[in-house]
Amino acid sequence: MVNFLQLVRDHWVHILVPSGFLFGCYLDKKSDEKLTAFRNKSMLFRRELRPDEEVTWK
Repeated sequence: MVNFLQLVRDHWVHILVPSGFLFGCYLDKKSDEKLTAFRNKSMLFRRELRPDEEVTWK
């Protein structure tokens, strides 16, 4: 147990930086999904879709 605490105390930067990066990537992906859900539905970005074009929200 002491060895584990010493390891965490010595290498906390190597633990927190990658986990923070992964958490940020997760939040960015969720934000993109939320924004994509409302694309072409808003009045600002509304346009007529071509006959062979699929909707961008799913």
